[in-house]
This record gives sequence, structure tokens and C-alpha cells, in this order.
Amino acid sequence: MLVTGAAGLVGQLVAARLADRYDLVLTDIQPLPQPSALPFTRADLADLEAIRSLFRGAHTVLHLATANWSAPWESLLPSDIVGTYNVLLAAHEAGCQRVVFTSSIHAVDGAPPEVVLPSGQPAQPITLYGAAKAWGEAAGAFFARRYGYSVICLRLGLVADRKGHRLWPGSPELNRVITYEDLMSLLVAAIEAPPDLRFVVLNGVSANRQTRLDVNETRRVLHYTPQDDAFVLAEQNYLSHWPRGLRRARAFAGRMFNRVPALRRLRRRAGR
Repeated sequence: MLVTGAAGLVGQLVAARLADRYDLVLTDIQPLPQPSALPFTRADLADLEAIRSLFRGAHTVLHLATANWSAPWESLLPSDIVGTYNVLLAAHEAGCQRVVFTSSIHAVDGAPPEVVLPSGQPAQPITLYGAAKAWGEAAGAFFARRYGYSVICLRLGLVADRKGHRLWPGSPELNRVITYEDLMSLLVAAIEAPPDLRFVVLNGVSANRQTRLDVNETRRVLHYTPQDDAFVLAEQNYLSHWPRGLRRARAFAGRMFNRVPALRRLRRRAGR
């Protein structure tokens, strides 16, 4: 399986957690952050001639490569527009059977915030990054229908560590979280979906008690079984850090008493 964007967060997770399950070949325009025993080729997806050979012999392509969500058009054009087109074309030319394209919640983030969005919701981007992801979905639909191979688009929410700083009570992002563990489960489900699944756009978040993206269709089509609830994890993270935070608060208060003369005198009197 060819993995593009291997130097990014999700690419590194795939290399670390799925290498025992699949024969992975990695590529990215950037060098890998750490040396890897897996085959790696540094290449620019915008250069079709440079990447064609990478697709030979690959049954599946996991297309993770993307610019940052805040990137300007000058970065999005080669990476998310030309690069995605080249991936889809090279996959067809090499006889690959499936491309799994990681789209984003940004493709539909213009919908009213109170609405829970089903899979396949019409694109409503509010950023060029979201528009580029929506274009990638449309290009995937074209290639799947024109050339007959499978393209599965996954609109991912916020990819987050179970114990990371993003998961904290009150965070407005909790309803769009997909944890590392659930993301790996989702990718495996997409990679191993039935071969007759021609084209689909599906949501990808964890089993959060409140959600921005509905995953019922993802469960039905891919048999995706998310295990995590970002709201529960946020509460657990708070409780596990609270004693440490209390100790820090007491130490801070003690320093404040020592720095302010009036409070220092008050403290001495209280100690008598």
C-alpha cells in the first residue's frame, strides 16, 4: 500500500500502527521526522513523472498528503489540487484497486453550527483549504466513475491524542474529535471495505456524545466501530490533572504571600 503524506501526523501514525498489517511504501515532499525501516521516497506529488513509479504494484493508495488548513492558494494548488489529480491518475495508470482520500470537515464547515451533518452533505467550505478538499472529493467521484476503481473519501474531524491538550472540558472542538485509535480503525475499515464499493463520501469522528458529523452511514457502509467519546476523555483528563494543578496553585499562592509585604506579615501572624 502506498501512503502519501507520510511525514505528517496521520502518516506517522499509519507507519507506526499499521506496518504490521500492511506492506507500506511511504512518500512525502518532506523528509521523515525520524528514520524508518519502511521504504520511503521523497517526491513532489505535483510532478507526475516523478511519482508514477511509486504506484506500480500497489493495490491501495492511502492519500494523506495535504497542505496546512491555513495555507495560501499558492501552496494549495500544487499539493491539494494538482497533487490529488496526479495521485488519482497515477493510481488508474498503475491498475490500483482503491484510493482512500482523507478529506476534511472543512469541506462542510460553512453549514449552520447547530446542524449535525450527515455523510455526503453538499460541500459548504469557508476556507480555500475546505474548497480544495471538496474538489478532491469531486475529482475522486470522476475517476471512480470514469475508470471503475474504488475511491473512498473520509471527511475527518479533529485528529487528537486521547490524553492531549485539545481534549479538555468546555472545548468547542470536542464534538468533532476523532482519536488516534478510532482514526486507525476507520482507515483499516476503508482499506478493507468490499471491492464493489465504487465511490462514497463518509464522515470520520469518534463516538462523541455530541457530534458535528454524523457517523451512522460510516458505521453501516464500512462497519466502523468507534470506541472513544471525546467528552468522556476530556473529563478524565481534567480529573487526572486536577491534583497536580491544585499543588501548583498552592505553590503559586505561597509565592504571592512571600512577595507582598502585607500578605507576608499576615502569614507570619497566622503562624504564631
